[in-house]
Amino acid sequence: MVVIKICISEWNNASRDKRELAIVNDLGACCVVIAKGLPNDKGRKTNISGYDTYLYSTKPLGAHKFLNVFNRLLSVFIWASNVRKHEGNILSCHDLGAFLIGWLSTFLMTKNKKPLLIYDSHEFEIGRCGNRNKVSKWIIIHLERFLMKKCVFSIMVNDTIADEVQRIHNQKVRPIVVRSIPEYWNIDEVVIKQTRFELLRGNGLPVDTFTIMYHGGIIKDRGIETLIELVSINPNISGVILGNGQKDYMKYLQSLVKEKGIEDRIIFHPAVPIEELWKYVGAADVGMVMIRNVCLNHYYSLPNKFFENIQSMTPVIGSNFPEIKRIIEQYQIGMICNPDDIQEINQCVEKMRIDKEFYKQCKKNLIQAKKDLCWEKEKKILEKSYKELI
Repeated sequence: MVVIKICISEWNNASRDKRELAIVNDLGACCVVIAKGLPNDKGRKTNISGYDTYLYSTKPLGAHKFLNVFNRLLSVFIWASNVRKHEGNILSCHDLGAFLIGWLSTFLMTKNKKPLLIYDSHEFEIGRCGNRNKVSKWIIIHLERFLMKKCVFSIMVNDTIADEVQRIHNQKVRPIVVRSIPEYWNIDEVVIKQTRFELLRGNGLPVDTFTIMYHGGIIKDRGIETLIELVSINPNISGVILGNGQKDYMKYLQSLVKEKGIEDRIIFHPAVPIEELWKYVGAADVGMVMIRNVCLNHYYSLPNKFFENIQSMTPVIGSNFPEIKRIIEQYQIGMICNPDDIQEINQCVEKMRIDKEFYKQCKKNLIQAKKDLCWEKEKKILEKSYKELI
């Protein structure tokens, strides 16, 4: 039994996909990954995280911007042809683009030779950000609806998205829900304290400075500008921005910090390996998950970083969105607010900073949240679905 994971983004960053394949591996199947490589890659074989990985270019015609549309179209067919050559029994497709590639790879195959398709949607595809007009949105809805009829099961990242997808496509069977939750992290408070000391004192800040952290991809509309604004109006706090981003955007953020005159209270730190992330996230007093409501995909989101704060035992101030709100209120592990209201966000920060009993209770409640919201429990429904196929 061969399971192929199709991922048209960089496989190194696909932590949820790797956890999925670990389940498949434990069930005795052989796992193969087909993922995005360098511009000249045409099936370069490597091994990433223990899996045979074949890397293909997404720009077979070159990197010129005016070739983007042609590159995308040609890539779909080139990738589909190469997926077919690997002769998988099950194709797990990371998103709608990968799903289209997977389905095309089975075209005109006899029924007994066709691999089974799994749609593993990591986003609310219909409501994603970008320059999508009514025509492109119509195409996405109908393409997703058509392809979902071809899969043995689909995976969504939270209940709100699963319900919406079922409603929009009028499906009898609801997609299964597998949230992007890390494994249970065994953290060391001594190491966390040392990391905090190095992080703050190394940047000239007292160790007891109340510290707010954003971690993850440095991308627009993730609340990073909000964090900078927050530090500029509240002299009692410092901010840490941990992650990597495009050079132009990083320069913009650094210039914004300089413009606000808070270079001494904002720390930029490059991304760290996932296995070391708890040391840094745990070193903050509060984690910011202040995604802005710029599209439905953002509004319905339940990002990795939210659960990584929980596993690091760090209380959260999150956007007042359905999924984030549900968990924060269920476990009482932080506060929710309007991500576009800086005064309301600051009130939440001050509540966390000044009300020691409230903060202490949030930390205490994280113990149970951490036990419940870990991959060891979350994976069971996915494990059950794969068992029925393998």
